Amino acid sequence: MRAWLVALTACVSGPPARHPHEASAPPDIRVFQSAKDARITEGDATLPIAPDAAFAELADYTRWPSIFPDIYTVNVTAQTGDDARVTFIGPEDHHDNLHFHNRSTEHVIWFEDTGGTSTVWAEIALMPGRVSGTTHVHSRLYAEVNGVAGIFVSDDRVRKMREQRVYDDLYDLHVHFRKAP
Repeated sequence: MRAWLVALTACVSGPPARHPHEASAPPDIRVFQSAKDARITEGDATLPIAPDAAFAELADYTRWPSIFPDIYTVNVTAQTGDDARVTFIGPEDHHDNLHFHNRSTEHVIWFEDTGGTSTVWAEIALMPGRVSGTTHVHSRLYAEVNGVAGIFVSDDRVRKMREQRVYDDLYDLHVHFRKAP
């Protein structure tokens, strides 16, 4: 969600792709539209790490700048168990205020953006992969532009932005955990 929400709500073209779909991309990243809701884009990938270790690292929000290059600073303003209020600061001093409501027993990271006029939430489910010590990650991103901004941003444009965000985030997870000790 991060910086692309500014573009979404401001009705501009959106951020450039961090990772254009290219031949050198990890072959197991798959991005697709939800069969149940046109406002949701989903994605799958395999990570070379066990699900509990991947979840533990993602649930530590202070580590997100080392995973996602468009997050520069993290400010955890409140945290109780699986619930947290977190601000990510990224390019051009953009602030994303997020509410996390994870499901640790299921290894699911879930958060919603609490600012702006758009409705945006994301879910990252970390499940055992086909090979021992790997994780099948399933990502879901919901985005709906509300209010006047919705008049100027087409559903197709929002879908393309969701697709790119899901791809970029899965790519970043793959690269990060490939390098992990």
